[in-house]
Amino acid sequence: MIELKNIGVQFSGRDILKDVSVMFNAGEIVGLVAPNGTGKSTLMNVIMNYINPISGKVILNDELEYTNKKNEVKMHQLVSMMPDQSDLYNQISGKEHLKIYSSMWNSNPKLIDSTIQELGMESYINKNTGTYSLGMRQRLCFAMQVVSDTQVMLMDEVMNGLDPTHVELISQILVKKKSEGKTVIVASHLLENLEKYADRIFFMKNGELILVNAISPGFEEREITTVRISEMTDSIKGEISKEFPETKVRSLPNGATLLDVRGYDSGELGNIVEFLKENQITEFSFGKVTLNDLYSMYYQEV
Repeated sequence: MIELKNIGVQFSGRDILKDVSVMFNAGEIVGLVAPNGTGKSTLMNVIMNYINPISGKVILNDELEYTNKKNEVKMHQLVSMMPDQSDLYNQISGKEHLKIYSSMWNSNPKLIDSTIQELGMESYINKNTGTYSLGMRQRLCFAMQVVSDTQVMLMDEVMNGLDPTHVELISQILVKKKSEGKTVIVASHLLENLEKYADRIFFMKNGELILVNAISPGFEEREITTVRISEMTDSIKGEISKEFPETKVRSLPNGATLLDVRGYDSGELGNIVEFLKENQITEFSFGKVTLNDLYSMYYQEV
């Protein structure tokens, strides 16, 4: 468990993080979502103590803080951030990288071979990383963090450069880490993928963390909350607002329209369907608001 308490960070007089207080729990996957330059990486760097906040503190397991070098060493045995591809040494093999990370964190050496096998890296792991493709290098960076086996795992764009097969594979491994009691914090632009496995998802804007479920109550539930319409004229939107004044109508930048039907019974839903049919609107579907929808609505003014 790791807690951020009243964290503030400023660059050039601008608030990057503003009085951020949040707790990330053991056995939880947390997603961080925001446009580039809005503070995701800064937040992770504060957790690692790579950036010193102007206010607030990071607390690990209710007791450890970055108050001195000795505590920092203790915390870095329990908290790790996935390395960047620029951190790789082109002249040594992928397996040597894994051995270095296992040694640095004093983890079980058996994790090296099991991780290689789990990620399907056997065919190239003994080759120098300078010969690796973008996807191979990204898998190696992820494998390095897996073998460190820390309690808290931070990942910034872990899926970068990966094909759909490996995106799914790494997603499954993240869920496995959660089942082992790890705290996994993932910043990602692959929203559809993130929505599948994250327990909580936060947007970042104006230096603040905003829980997605607070923006769209019931987002984490699996009930029908939305009618999605591919195309709808402004005049029809106006008619819907008159006919169903309790129904919130939202327009997305991609041209789609969402009707908020959270809590509606079958009769109320049927009335909306009849209205759409009467107005020759046939391309619509029932479901829930997606993370992509919320992102478009929340950041369309950014």
